[in-house]
Amino acid sequence: MKVTVLMDNHTNIDVYYLGEPGVSYWIETEGKAFLFDVGYSSAFLKNASDISIDVTKADAIVLSHGHNDHTRGLKSLVDVCQGEKPKVICHPHALIPRFFDGLSIGCPFDKKTMQEHFSLFETTKPYWLTEKLVFLGEIPREIGFEKPYPIGILEEEDGAKPDMILDDTALAYNTDEGIYIITGCSHAGICNIIAYAKKILGKEKVLGILGGFHLFNINQRTKETISYLAKEQIRDLYPCHCTSFRVRAALDKECPVEEVGVGLVLNWE
Repeated sequence: MKVTVLMDNHTNIDVYYLGEPGVSYWIETEGKAFLFDVGYSSAFLKNASDISIDVTKADAIVLSHGHNDHTRGLKSLVDVCQGEKPKVICHPHALIPRFFDGLSIGCPFDKKTMQEHFSLFETTKPYWLTEKLVFLGEIPREIGFEKPYPIGILEEEDGAKPDMILDDTALAYNTDEGIYIITGCSHAGICNIIAYAKKILGKEKVLGILGGFHLFNINQRTKETISYLAKEQIRDLYPCHCTSFRVRAALDKECPVEEVGVGLVLNWE
């Protein structure tokens, strides 16, 4: 599996791509290609073009969850699809309007509009993209120190409710030696994601993780998470996006982490 970072909060010195507080990954495996998240703007398209990646050739667009730093790029993607209807895979909650302090922070398109522009497939269950790569669906939240908490409001048909971000999910890649995981923001909890990936793939060894952990402060949850990750002895650990410098620095003391920037290419087999 080859993973190219098309968008992240960070860029690398002397590599002139655009960065923004968002996520987008180009994933190639088993003769197929997938666009995992689309960032906040059209910037991921500029980066893809500069890297010589044609995102219109994706077999599917996969959304980690519905927040706008992962979905707003759909507005620009529509313009380059030239009338085609690419497949979009996501959790059903990903397209429900969501707000924080009165500001819209959700997907730019509602379900009806999405269906006009894309071939939409919604599922809460694990969905195999290839023989080795799986969309994990809704992540069970069972680990005690990763207690769920709301961010803003989800405007469902029966009224507004605290948004527990149940649509947050990840991808997992199966190899003979173990599992690789790619996350968006890990609102479900990175440890919950690891535990569920192990269950779905039937393996215990996690070889690598790329993505946001949604950890900003060195609090008890962060300390427990670092302890959990240290015990996993993950060889390739790439926390990024919504993982603060303080957290990455603390994590690096227990289990060395790698830097992420736009244009990073990982070859995971």
